[in-house]
Amino acid sequence: MTPRTIYIYGNLDFMGKSAATKRMLYYAKALANQDNAVYLVSCSSNKFTQEDFVEVAPKIFILEKKKLTYSLFSSLSFLRHLYRFSNDKAGEKVFLIYPQSWFNLELLTVLYFILVKKRNVFYELNEVKKYSPAFHEPQSIKKIKYAIKTIVFKSKFIIMDSLMRFYDGLVCISTSIETYGKKYNKNTIYIPILTNPKIEPELSSTVYARRNTVNIGFSGSIVPSKENLFQFIDVVLRVHDSGRKVTFNLCGTGSKKDLKRLAEKEGETIVYHGNLDENELSSFLLQQDILVLPRGFTLQNKYGFSTKLSDYLNHKKVILCTDISDNSLYIKNGLNGFVVEPDDMQMMHERLVYIIENFSTIKDSIIENAFQTSREKFDYRLYEKSLQLFLNQRPS
Repeated sequence: MTPRTIYIYGNLDFMGKSAATKRMLYYAKALANQDNAVYLVSCSSNKFTQEDFVEVAPKIFILEKKKLTYSLFSSLSFLRHLYRFSNDKAGEKVFLIYPQSWFNLELLTVLYFILVKKRNVFYELNEVKKYSPAFHEPQSIKKIKYAIKTIVFKSKFIIMDSLMRFYDGLVCISTSIETYGKKYNKNTIYIPILTNPKIEPELSSTVYARRNTVNIGFSGSIVPSKENLFQFIDVVLRVHDSGRKVTFNLCGTGSKKDLKRLAEKEGETIVYHGNLDENELSSFLLQQDILVLPRGFTLQNKYGFSTKLSDYLNHKKVILCTDISDNSLYIKNGLNGFVVEPDDMQMMHERLVYIIENFSTIKDSIIENAFQTSREKFDYRLYEKSLQLFLNQRPS
């Protein structure tokens, strides 16, 4: 076969430990083989050569020496460097952009990379950014400066949506966002949040759970408007007040404002463990009895897909989630987890009480089926052929 090089790039530090970098690395693992090499390239202001990359897995290279940039001119300079670097490689070239909230790289990808240089570029559609909660804070809309900024940013994202038609195709992380993407580009593929169920989770010596209590865990961004965290905390406190011993353990990143609000809730029943690295996060998840995804209905949540679900399944725990996005496609009540309607805190309370009261009876079968779901639905190896074929398409 003709050798091919795939370049995954964006305003992202691919050497980092975020959910986004983990997802891109699983794409790379699904694509890399004896004929395909994959480069993960952060948008940087400096020129780069092969020596600036580190091989993190066979045929997978990540740009290590870089100066991250987001400006218009530096983004153009980056694309020019990437164009020259890719031309030095033999065989076919394919590009996949990981989009974020910065406007410049996406705009220049269309104007320079696609329209001028005629490169084959695909787009990972992971969020409808005009629905981001960052632009929907009612207490801030009264501020004129904020209101103007909101209008500008939403206008940019609307423009970027219209430009999706220029890409060779869209890689979509949920069925809802695939439906949304098809309004702009008919060539799509659905790839859920990938994982590697063959990796054995690691257990550290740090304790993230309390003895003689049911430990309920949440990991991820501490964004109350997105995750319904404070509503779920109220549910946990109701369960605790009814005489059941429970502890809600949380970890992840958050704004100063949200972490301050969380600190006001902390006590014997609610414990925040900070932002954990990959190994400590795995240990955190392993020490919990129940893992929760309490997201409510927002347009952002409708079109997105929680990266936590595949992580939770891998750690062989009982999962309680809401029926948002594609969760109910994979989690079936009483079989491999539990699902409740979004924003229905009474149902959440009743389901949580049921799980606690029947935990010893249901645990083993739920966990076994959950891990089977991880192997059969989210293992990156399942998508090797379909993703490779999709990115191998050429415009007719």
